[in-house]
Amino acid sequence: MRLEKVKKEVEALYTYQHPNADQWNVWAYLNHVQVVAKNAERIAQEQNANIEHCVSGALLHDIADAVMTRFSKGHEKESLRIANEILEKSGYTDQERNFIVNEIIAPHSCSHTIPTALEGKVLATADAMAHFQTDFFLYFAWQHLGGKDLSELKKWVLIKIEKHFNKKIFFEEYRKEVEPKYKAIKLLFSK
Repeated sequence: MRLEKVKKEVEALYTYQHPNADQWNVWAYLNHVQVVAKNAERIAQEQNANIEHCVSGALLHDIADAVMTRFSKGHEKESLRIANEILEKSGYTDQERNFIVNEIIAPHSCSHTIPTALEGKVLATADAMAHFQTDFFLYFAWQHLGGKDLSELKKWVLIKIEKHFNKKIFFEEYRKEVEPKYKAIKLLFSK
């Protein structure tokens, strides 16, 4: 019931078309957020993690895209604030909200901190896998890196795919699952 409330709140926010929303907002919701949530549910089940917490975190992990651009100052902080608000509206306790926001969502990018909780590792892995399972890198570069020359774009993608494949996937079986796509993207952007 609570997870269904989160799903409805997230869908409403992404589909509202806020005037300051990131330009890829609807695409990201349909082709990234939902894929991450599906991955998180599967991985959580297979790794004996809390499925509800993992899927809630997956649905909320980049929620600020629905109200601001990815490169806006405070994007990450706003994602955490909105996530906490939606979790509260959906009936999660203070302790659960703190765990989902700080242990699952906040470290999922593996930029500032690395997740230590199993559920945080599930989300980081689910997010990284989704980047390889869809045309995420191509679409993101097309939408956000306009004005850069092709060599800059290729360099950006190659750095990102290395991080996602080698640092964000915490379970070897899922790394092996996306390895063919990782190699294909690497080949495409290495030419």
